[in-house]
Amino acid sequence: MAVSASASRINGLTPRRARARAATWPVTLLAFASVAALFFISNLTMAALGLAYETAGGAQWEKIAPGTYFAFAALLALLATRPSLAAFADEIVRRHKGLIVFFLCWLALFIYIVKFHGSPLTATFDTFLLPMALFLVLPRTPGPAQRRMVLFLHAFMALNALLGMAEFATGFRLTPIVAQGLEITSDYRSTALLGHPLNNAAMVACYALILLLGGGRDLSPGWRTAALLLQLPALAVFGGRFATVAFLGFAAVIAVRHGAQILAGRKFSQNAAAAMLVILPLTIVGVILAFTEGFLDKFLMRFVEDEGSAASRLIMFDLVGKIPFHDLLIGANPDVVATLQRTEGIAFGIESFWVGFIAYYGILISVPFFVGLIAFLVSLARQTSRGSAWAILLFILICSTSASLSGKTMSFGQFVAMLLLLMRPLPAPQPGRA
Repeated sequence: MAVSASASRINGLTPRRARARAATWPVTLLAFASVAALFFISNLTMAALGLAYETAGGAQWEKIAPGTYFAFAALLALLATRPSLAAFADEIVRRHKGLIVFFLCWLALFIYIVKFHGSPLTATFDTFLLPMALFLVLPRTPGPAQRRMVLFLHAFMALNALLGMAEFATGFRLTPIVAQGLEITSDYRSTALLGHPLNNAAMVACYALILLLGGGRDLSPGWRTAALLLQLPALAVFGGRFATVAFLGFAAVIAVRHGAQILAGRKFSQNAAAAMLVILPLTIVGVILAFTEGFLDKFLMRFVEDEGSAASRLIMFDLVGKIPFHDLLIGANPDVVATLQRTEGIAFGIESFWVGFIAYYGILISVPFFVGLIAFLVSLARQTSRGSAWAILLFILICSTSASLSGKTMSFGQFVAMLLLLMRPLPAPQPGRA
């Protein structure tokens, strides 16, 4: 023991801090594994590996994403490090009431599915339980570990953007686009590492907005500017029309707001001014080159020929209108909803998670669940730094134009991890230090 204590002091750690570090390393390792698996192992990757993640058949363990397994292993490891579980529970109740409300709403939904609905039980695990686990684990990992995860996210998003552009240029796909078990070969959009093009577009838009909001402070202003510029052409190759338009709209509002504050006499950093002087001309030159080289032709054609996507968003309201009011209250039979989707020509999903949720689970379950979801998002905004509400609003708006949260998806967990890490609050100043 004396030798161990001496070694700890030599390494700059007191015995108490050495024991604390030894106790938290499993949490750190599992949290990092969860974030890495969450971003690297997409739904299309699992389909390419032959796992029945989104299709019928297969073992039950195949229906849950690896990132979820690691996240809950990290949560169990975190609980094991706590000297008093009662004190930990009290901390959660005091600090994260929105999380408690959301968990209770999820539990009610789960019980309803088990007792009455009959849809797959694991459908909500990745979609909703994973974000809750990450919400508890990531802020409680040591600061250096969070910084390493942040640098991983920056490197991953850069690699994902470069791979997406390479796929667009060559026609090669790392993983084919698969929907309802069918491979779609006519779609030009890239899949890269995040899988479905719409998920790619959503994450790119949210990541770029987070950078504009001041997230990613672990990078220097120059690298942060480069990271942002790299994501702009990626939005085009992933083909997310609404994600692109929404991001540009939010970016314009933020730019006008900052400009008004500067004109009103607010101080601004030289680094921020230099970054804007670089971003604006490079963006203009990039857009001109993209037009002249035909890079944006296919993306712009999606606004002209959307293959019935806009029409399907109108048809979905007709679909809901054909569900008997009694079933609309308590939730329609999943087979009936699936049949209506096929007959209405929207077999690949109801393109709004709000409408989809009501169609699948009914008004009596959906409305309280939406309240719980909003409560959780409020807690998420409070857990992160100022301005994160903009990113949360962008994410919810993008989700509102696709099936997203009404089905099985990892996008919510990816967004929560990104926001918690990139927009983590600054550490409180230590007493007695400048």
